[in-house]
Amino acid sequence: MSRNTIYQDSRLTLVNGQDHMVGDFIQLYDNELKDETLEGEGLILDWSDDLGMEINLTGISNNFGTPEEICNEYIKTTKNTNN
Repeated sequence: MSRNTIYQDSRLTLVNGQDHMVGDFIQLYDNELKDETLEGEGLILDWSDDLGMEINLTGISNNFGTPEEICNEYIKTTKNTNN
């Protein structure tokens, strides 16, 4: 399994990679939502080639675009609300 951090700030972490079971994947974590997520990790978006969109707690519809576009929009929106 490979895992790369694409974006990280004090609140958000965006990673992608490849897993032999699920193929390419994208995960977005939000530290401010740790207490509101199932495993307490703040995982708010979880997408993979094999399983598709398993988790999307971003508030942005899956119809908005690709998982990358959803993540980018969430990051942009979060930055704007923190400024």
